Amino acid sequence: MSSPLKDAAISGAHAPPRQKRAQVSKACQRCKKLQKGCSESRPCQRCIRVGLEEQCVQNAGQSQQPVDTNWSYPQLPASLSPETFHATPFATVSPQPSLPPTSVIGYCFQRFFAKLYPTIPILSPEYAEMLVVEAGSSHGDEAQCLITAVCAVILIQVEESDQRLFEGDGIPHSNSDFGKLLFEEAMVAHHHLSSRFNPCLERALATFFLYAGHASLFHHSQAFYFLRDTATLWQVLRVDEGDALRRELADRLFWVTLVSERSHGIRYRRPVTLQVTPSGPDIDATADTDTSLAGLRSLVALFRPLDTAFFALLNQEDTVFAPRLLSPLDALQTAIGSALEQQHDRVLCETQLSNLTVTQLWLLVILWQVRLRLGLLVEETGMPCHLTFHYPVEVGGELAGVIRAISLDSIRVHGVGINEKIFDVACAMVDVLSRVPATDKSGAGLENIKYFRRLIHQLPGGVSTYDALLDKHISNVLPNVLGNPGLQR
Repeated sequence: MSSPLKDAAISGAHAPPRQKRAQVSKACQRCKKLQKGCSESRPCQRCIRVGLEEQCVQNAGQSQQPVDTNWSYPQLPASLSPETFHATPFATVSPQPSLPPTSVIGYCFQRFFAKLYPTIPILSPEYAEMLVVEAGSSHGDEAQCLITAVCAVILIQVEESDQRLFEGDGIPHSNSDFGKLLFEEAMVAHHHLSSRFNPCLERALATFFLYAGHASLFHHSQAFYFLRDTATLWQVLRVDEGDALRRELADRLFWVTLVSERSHGIRYRRPVTLQVTPSGPDIDATADTDTSLAGLRSLVALFRPLDTAFFALLNQEDTVFAPRLLSPLDALQTAIGSALEQQHDRVLCETQLSNLTVTQLWLLVILWQVRLRLGLLVEETGMPCHLTFHYPVEVGGELAGVIRAISLDSIRVHGVGINEKIFDVACAMVDVLSRVPATDKSGAGLENIKYFRRLIHQLPGGVSTYDALLDKHISNVLPNVLGNPGLQR
């Protein structure tokens, strides 16, 4: 009886001689040291595959072209002004493939601090300056990945998709297409980094921005993967206690990740991992010098009460503690309903207010849906509104009033997630209006649904996804409504 090894040996004896390997005149320093085959191109294919392009040099002592760090932002340190950038065409950028041109970096960081920082203050001007300097070093892989991911998210989520902001820099792509290219670069860089264990702040932040990019691109499963990866990285994060800047940003990342994980978990019925513990970061202990933290504190106040017990109830886990999970619903209603009362409008900017109010009203509808499933709603005179069947119509009216008073841009900047929340409220209103008797309130509810249909159409993901989903839901539940001329956009 022959063995696989013997068969292989016999077949090898009769095999034709192997073709001689092509010789390269001068291998790069890394391949020469490893005594491995090299290619003529620089960086060579072996260095590219392992993400070590910056080490692929021809002769000893030769280094890569340093990254231009002369970029700034008016409110950032003096070394950061987009107006002082020397435009660098994308095709002729530094050999490090994952780093965008300096003009793109400066513009995207400026837009981050203007648009996204009020909601996710997980970068700072000083830290941004440090990142660009670090990205130009021989050990700046994590910084490069983070910078590229931030630029990608800005172009995909914040900017007008069809505009071409960087044509003057030799980049012919639209914002959306260029953002997707940068996102692919960031994903490749992250893949190379994942081969070694280094849970630093830069990697955790880059992973969070990759989550944000996948969420904006409707890659829901990938988004959940990177969000969970961010939570895991934070829990094993190594930050020097003497590094006050990174320690503060790491604490903020904890709260932003906790809020994102719980929001994502509610929308897609996923479990959560991060928990608030006495030994964890204390958001109330931070100084009030940064007004953006007032928005983050309010956001945390909305999601902090939604612990694992709530998610066990939401996800219908088979647990012996289920009967005990019913009583906290009233406490959650009170906590979420009063979470924004301590913040004054003058403290929060319009971008923060739009996200907070939409999120608060959406969470109240989620609690109502849990009560509906558990059979805890009643239709008796004098009962609190949140225990009645028509409660989503009341919430929808309040939501429509809030949104009409703020600009569309302050809502659009939050990306697909905020449109999903408005869509959920609109669908709950449709369900209610199909079952409650016709009243004056139901007429107002139909008007608000009409308004939400127009609004959803103008927000991210509306044309591609939520328009058709909402119309399909309306046609299934209220088949005579879409034919009503008064409900047309």
